[in-house]
Amino acid sequence: MQRPSARELDKVLRDAARGIAERIRDAGGSAWIVGGATRDMALGHRPHEVDLATDLVPDRIEALFEQTVGVGKAFGTMIVIWKGLGVEVTTFRSEHGYSDSRRPDEVTYGSSVEEDAARRDFTCNALYLDPLTDEFRDPVRGFEDLEAGVLRCVGEARERFREDGLRILRLVRFAARLDLRTEPETLEAARAELDSLRGVSAERVRGEFEKIFRGPRPDQAFRALRELGAHDRCLPGWLDGELGDARLRQLGALTSVLTPVLGLAALLDPDPSAVAPPDAARAIATLEWLRPSRELRRAVLELWRLQGPIEAAATGSASRAARLRLYREPAWLDALALFRARGVGAVEGTAALRAESEALSEEALHPPALLSAQDLLDAGVERGPRLGELLRALEDEQLEGRVTDADAARAWLADQLGGNQRRSDQASG
Repeated sequence: MQRPSARELDKVLRDAARGIAERIRDAGGSAWIVGGATRDMALGHRPHEVDLATDLVPDRIEALFEQTVGVGKAFGTMIVIWKGLGVEVTTFRSEHGYSDSRRPDEVTYGSSVEEDAARRDFTCNALYLDPLTDEFRDPVRGFEDLEAGVLRCVGEARERFREDGLRILRLVRFAARLDLRTEPETLEAARAELDSLRGVSAERVRGEFEKIFRGPRPDQAFRALRELGAHDRCLPGWLDGELGDARLRQLGALTSVLTPVLGLAALLDPDPSAVAPPDAARAIATLEWLRPSRELRRAVLELWRLQGPIEAAATGSASRAARLRLYREPAWLDALALFRARGVGAVEGTAALRAESEALSEEALHPPALLSAQDLLDAGVERGPRLGELLRALEDEQLEGRVTDADAARAWLADQLGGNQRRSDQASG
């Protein structure tokens, strides 16, 4: 633990924070670094972004800076573009009523960090640092909680979770990421307000999951979610019993390489005890409920699809051509990581596959075609499925090393076409 200082910021972030704060000060206001950046500096970590809180209202901020984006202006938040960097600047405020379980029904602008701190979720996120003077303010004793390794809600905990059910997911994320022990009253409040999760949109749930995947100890976060009983609200059935344990083990094994794609593929693995995932209809339905982008959905399905081909390759039942086609897949390495994390099937054979894939040159993996589609058309092959089948079969022969040049390819094609003709003659005779 250390006292936060703007000197610990990356130069780009420090210059932006100081530049914005200086302009606000010259206009008669004050600005403070708050939230994750101040918390991370206190923990000795280098922040990757910086947010500011100010006593100037959004209209004043908009007038002060050349480039702003009113992304949440109605709730006091503006994005200030400073030398190409977007910095979130939010007016001190208090909030009242959360009928949609997400945003306040009423926002009242304030004039002090004390007012602003009272509406924040956890004490560790209510640390304030003046980027110009390095003055540090801790209205709700968040620094003390961090020193003690405690995660605690600001104010009345049940009210905090009732305001926004997503804070229950943020609770397990921060506890895992920062390796904090949740204060008992906060834990019991989260358990008592689990129904608040029902008002949280699927997109926000997925977004919080993705943040968990990007942090340390994702398995710990989802285990805490299960212990709270919150998984029944946002992942019903997926973390229960032995299969739930297996999914959590997968997440733990994948921690060092985990991405949102790998995380969802492991978390929603249709059957982590099977060599290849069975019918994934239920998994796909849950994935779609989380409202992923088409690209994310496709990537998760691809990881599941590749489990079978990896098993075949690892057991030696796949041809060389099939293995090389597997190595071409953009998701090959992620799929291999998932296969190994699942711990079923021929895991011991995957080291040889990885070594083989890394030893292959680009030309060996993607050799130039020996014959083109036009060559086959010129040889009398008609357009249609047969044309594609012959091109793929020829490439298989090339990948296997049985056909190595254009002359051999033409001879192979002649044999294929001649064989077809002989079979046709026999059938007609």
